[in-house]
Amino acid sequence: MHRPESPSLSAVRDVDWESSVSLGMGDEFKELVRSSTSLVDLVSETVALKPLRGGSDYVGLCPFHEDKNPSLHVYPDRQSYRCWVCDAGGDCFRWVMEMEKVPFPEAIEGLARRANLEIPKQNSPHYSAESEQRKNDSYAILEWAASLMQHSLIRGNEAANARDYVSKRNLNAETVRNFRIGYHPEEWNWFLEKARGRFTPQQLVSAGLVQERSNGQGHFDNLVGRLVFPILDERGRIVAFGGRLLPGGNIESDAKYWNSRESGIFHKSRMLYAFDRARQEIRKCRIAVVVEGYMDVIACHQAGVTNVVATLGTALTEEHVRFLRRSADRVVLTYDGDDPGQKAAERSITRFLGQDLDLRILTLAEGKDPADYLENNTADDLRQLIQSAPEAWEYKLQMISGRYGNETINARQQILNEMLELLVASTSIRGTVREDLILRTVCQRVQVDERVARRQLLDMRSRQQGESQRKIQRDQLRRDQESQGTTPTKETDAFQDDPVNQISVPAIRLAEQELLEIILTCPEFIDVIRHLIGPDDFEDARHRRLLELCIDLRKEEGDLPEISRLVVAADSDSALLSLMNAVMDSAEQKDILNLMKEVPEGAEPGEDQGIPMHLQRVLQPLLFRREKQRTLLSKQQLAQSDNASSELNNDQKDALRQMYSFRLNQMGQRINLK
Repeated sequence: MHRPESPSLSAVRDVDWESSVSLGMGDEFKELVRSSTSLVDLVSETVALKPLRGGSDYVGLCPFHEDKNPSLHVYPDRQSYRCWVCDAGGDCFRWVMEMEKVPFPEAIEGLARRANLEIPKQNSPHYSAESEQRKNDSYAILEWAASLMQHSLIRGNEAANARDYVSKRNLNAETVRNFRIGYHPEEWNWFLEKARGRFTPQQLVSAGLVQERSNGQGHFDNLVGRLVFPILDERGRIVAFGGRLLPGGNIESDAKYWNSRESGIFHKSRMLYAFDRARQEIRKCRIAVVVEGYMDVIACHQAGVTNVVATLGTALTEEHVRFLRRSADRVVLTYDGDDPGQKAAERSITRFLGQDLDLRILTLAEGKDPADYLENNTADDLRQLIQSAPEAWEYKLQMISGRYGNETINARQQILNEMLELLVASTSIRGTVREDLILRTVCQRVQVDERVARRQLLDMRSRQQGESQRKIQRDQLRRDQESQGTTPTKETDAFQDDPVNQISVPAIRLAEQELLEIILTCPEFIDVIRHLIGPDDFEDARHRRLLELCIDLRKEEGDLPEISRLVVAADSDSALLSLMNAVMDSAEQKDILNLMKEVPEGAEPGEDQGIPMHLQRVLQPLLFRREKQRTLLSKQQLAQSDNASSELNNDQKDALRQMYSFRLNQMGQRINLK
């Protein structure tokens, strides 16, 4: 087997990220961290490596692209790695930065801790002694508070009700110790009294344990009368607490759960409960299970399902997803089977459908959460449900199909409409292979022609974009009229509110791209198109340049704008070549060639079909927009006429005729292209 030439260590080190983002630790410390880190061991934490025959180098599947044949090479002697397909490469610092999506300072700190090296933070240009001391104080105070509350739960006379609750939830003593569950007695100054002589009230406030009274006279504790769950960061440091109000207690509160406020060490949108305990299993099985509550996580871990985490009083965020993608290929969102759970699941689908992630949705029986489920089922039962959880879009399709059935035409139409609405709402999925595969599968399920569904999807997106632009356009017209000294009228408002007139800039640019797709796929229609539409009708400058190139090629050279001729005519213009490539890819995905073969309803085979229906649909918004602009110009000309005079000059008469013609077209809501 031929071994590729390994990259030099000097080349690996000669990168901007290390020199531009330095901790000020000096090259000596960086080399100490590098020499103390086994790159093979580091990479092996996430990639299964195999030694190459006859050598000391290792090979594995590259995590930076979809790799089916091992292309990632690790060179222990040089402490470097290289993928010979996607060209990813570097040393231990680069590996951590790419895998965990962290900057260089965090990478070197993490590797230093991994190697049990003391970090010389005092040399860092970003180091603030005061800020660092506040953080260290908070860590120490939170650790002290956690120990205090756990001792209260296990041994305190005041915690009998809490121990009874823990027993009823089937949590054993080992689980309580492992998760450091505690209890805050029903005393409003318990922390304050225990901290006397050790920590000041202001330090307790900074740590989130107490609050200042509204009248400014003293402080009171948070977490009073609650079962308390310490929240740890991925390094195992306590950064916050969550508390549950206990049934049968004497504390009245509208909030069953309470979480620490965000701070310099606690960020709800980035952190996940129990990730420090779940990380190893998540990396091992590449599946992360996200549940809704502390007790669900704890029950799962106690049962042996340890790749489970929970959000901290928030919905799953994009930061959470990015964080999980470092360790997992699949994320399974688990919700209760009741209506709120199903609604939460559907919100998550809309938000993350377009993510490059295998997102699954698991809902348990109505009214059941994972902790409830495990009371009567085994860990293997839960693992099987997790393994078989449907993809997010499939879950949505199952929910809709269960709601409407799939037997009638009306039911199938409802299913298609709601799935298309999902694709429209999931803006990041637009134009992706994932969208193409979902749409194709949905069409097969509901027995609808895929071309029809794609046209409906385009129409829905155009309407959505138009609605979002409507107010902006109306306000802009009002400002223009006011600047010209004219007064907005009810007629103006009615004209602007007419749905036929709402052709947004995004919708126009979409039509421009679709017209270019037709030209590049079916260049024989260039003569029809150039007599109806010119470059000045295009909004997007890049689209305009490509259309000019197509028309010039036809007018000056007499050639059809076939892609091979366009590439030559572009003369190494990288922007134009890139646009051509994108347009051709989009045309292929939409199957423009077949769309252009669609004949008008009632047409006889073999007869001249005129302009294809798809081309008519694409031209319609462009032509209508041009007519609309002319009509607005005519209105302005009429508005500038002398109101005292009953006579109109020839220009004003032409403007009136233009408006009348436009209104006739508007009544039909289409442009006749024949």
